Amino acid sequence: MRRILLVITLICIAIIPQIAHSQTCDETQGTVTRETYSSSLLGQQMFYTVYAPPCYGTTSQIYPVAYLMHGSNDDDNHWIRLGVAEYMDKAITQGDIEPMVLVFPFGNVIANRNRFDTISWRNIFLDELMPHVESAYRISQNREMRAIGGISRGGFWAYQIALSEPDLFSAIGGHSAFFDSYHAEPKDNPLDLALSLNQISDVALWLDRGKDDFAAPGLDLMHERLNSINVTHEYTIYPEGQHNNGYWSQHIDEYVTFYSEALSSQERITATSVPSLFVTNTPSAPIAIATPTQTTESQAQVGKITYYPAIAFPSLETSLSSDVMTDIAAGQRDTNLVLPQTTATAFLNAGIALHTDTNIVPDVEIFTVLWRDRTKYSFLPLDLFDIRLRVLWVDDQPVETMADYPFRLATNEENSTARITLSGVTALTRNTRTAIETNSIEWAASGIQSYVLQTDIFHISNEVSAVATCPNSNADLLGGSNSFCMLPAYTDLFRLLDADVIELTGNHNNDYGYQAYEDTLTLYDELGVKLIGGGSTIEEARSPFVTTISGNTIAMLACNAAGPYYALANDDPNLLGGIRPGAAACDWAWLETEIPRLATEVDVLIVTVQYPEVEEYLPLAQQQIDFRRIADLGADVVMGTQAHKPQTYEFYNTGSSTALIHYGMGNLFFDQPFWGNMRFFMNTLYIHDGELKAIEIYPGIIDDLARPRLMTPEERINFLHYMFIQQNGF
Repeated sequence: MRRILLVITLICIAIIPQIAHSQTCDETQGTVTRETYSSSLLGQQMFYTVYAPPCYGTTSQIYPVAYLMHGSNDDDNHWIRLGVAEYMDKAITQGDIEPMVLVFPFGNVIANRNRFDTISWRNIFLDELMPHVESAYRISQNREMRAIGGISRGGFWAYQIALSEPDLFSAIGGHSAFFDSYHAEPKDNPLDLALSLNQISDVALWLDRGKDDFAAPGLDLMHERLNSINVTHEYTIYPEGQHNNGYWSQHIDEYVTFYSEALSSQERITATSVPSLFVTNTPSAPIAIATPTQTTESQAQVGKITYYPAIAFPSLETSLSSDVMTDIAAGQRDTNLVLPQTTATAFLNAGIALHTDTNIVPDVEIFTVLWRDRTKYSFLPLDLFDIRLRVLWVDDQPVETMADYPFRLATNEENSTARITLSGVTALTRNTRTAIETNSIEWAASGIQSYVLQTDIFHISNEVSAVATCPNSNADLLGGSNSFCMLPAYTDLFRLLDADVIELTGNHNNDYGYQAYEDTLTLYDELGVKLIGGGSTIEEARSPFVTTISGNTIAMLACNAAGPYYALANDDPNLLGGIRPGAAACDWAWLETEIPRLATEVDVLIVTVQYPEVEEYLPLAQQQIDFRRIADLGADVVMGTQAHKPQTYEFYNTGSSTALIHYGMGNLFFDQPFWGNMRFFMNTLYIHDGELKAIEIYPGIIDDLARPRLMTPEERINFLHYMFIQQNGF
């Protein structure tokens, strides 16, 4: 329970007994404003959007408030795009609902993570966002005038937060809310927290979905559990509708009406009696938030800068022991440790007593020192990284996920780092399908799930479409006897791995016909993932995925250089095979225009290629030529998603920069039980202040044809020696 918020509520009730009736004005439109607050838990600036009703600026009223959260892979503008502001204006002006304030938090990456520890979206929302908003706007801090709700993933969080803190909200809404038993332990899972409600609970509960919503099982289970304890709630199943914006936009009026009616029993309180503790500026304006150029003393203590363990890229190490860092922090000497002057100064200023014989070098020399002796390692801020240096883990986990990492120090800088993980071939077919049927989707995901859930963007290249009758078909298959497909239920794997981007450049996606491809696109749309490299039309297939994470603008583009013709999207009825959906062909005329255009518009451009397959660890000469050509056009990263055996890396000098090229990452989910084909890389890119700064590698192995996992330390040493020394020639 958040006692501070509860105390504030009690103070307000005690000090402000006066009730004011609605004040009138002639305004018919509210205002929509995007604001920021500083999160000390994340060490970065966060966003939220506010809808203030008509006349907010000309009255002194305190308003009811509804906190409404967005769905997965969306932002604080989600509800606005669905039309909530226009409906609010109309309904308030016509007198259909009472005026209220709507707050739309942006959960960013953290809201997509199933974590409930100190650094969780729940704690950021309750301990940082709510206190900030409720001091900046004239909204009630009384539970009876405060509601919370959300769409899909936001609905999960609305129920999770409100059921965890029952003294804070009087109404909870879940619109296609995504509930599942795997999301959390019982102490944190809304499906279990709901059982703590009692029959006379005074909280208003709303659930809804369309008939064809893939989130139906979890919503039905929540409904059953509430019924089992006789808790009154509304659960509406509309006769039409899927898990998408089209459905939610059709029901905005019902959603708003629910929140308005739940809060309308409480009249608004005048702001004139509110002590200055809660309103510190003019009654009609929100409190100003300091920008990065107006840093306040308190903000200077909020940020954190991480000094990552770093090593030369071709080193055979992937992880440090936490004991090593404990010894360093205790002043013990490590002859393999080399620190740049910047890090040494920061450590000493933070009270870390380095051994007097610690090897300290000028910043400009750290790269050379680490590459000259690959047993050496360092701790660097991302500003000092070079993409030819590699980020190490600690105890086999990324330091980004470690709450107690000792070399994360205070700074006045905002977080400006994004982590993107890319993977190779996925084809849930043949013997991989049989293994999944035997062991379960959860088993298949379990080996890499904890790792990929921790990254900002996770990319999968899926090479087969979903077919209900897979693998049996009476129709002629475009791929002949080598045709591949997967069962529709296997899209659950992508949900369990929280895949953000699915690449469709694979040469088997049209094997079972074009309708199977189109049906699979619908499944992806319902899943809420972004697509690259494929689509219903050439234009869709060529569309890049562009996103901004912590201030870094990133684009991903993908194409197929291998064919066959029927796997490629086509809009010319006169060409072989006619009009069809499919992959974007690697057409040089298009790439020579699109890549330079994107390169000038974004900070980092990633291009992935489905190249002709070879059973080799080294790229073909033409593959080198083509991948380097893409880098010369402006790509910062070029990666092959076709390789069934992992291929080598290259740091390629384009003349103006160094591009990262990985000719092939290997299989991720595929049934080739050979030494090379069951070993793979995943690559995690660290993008900082608009630049690709470092890479983190995940050396994996596929168990039992369908379960990729992290290699053991011994397996890693052997694999990396083979790939980096024997094959790559580093």
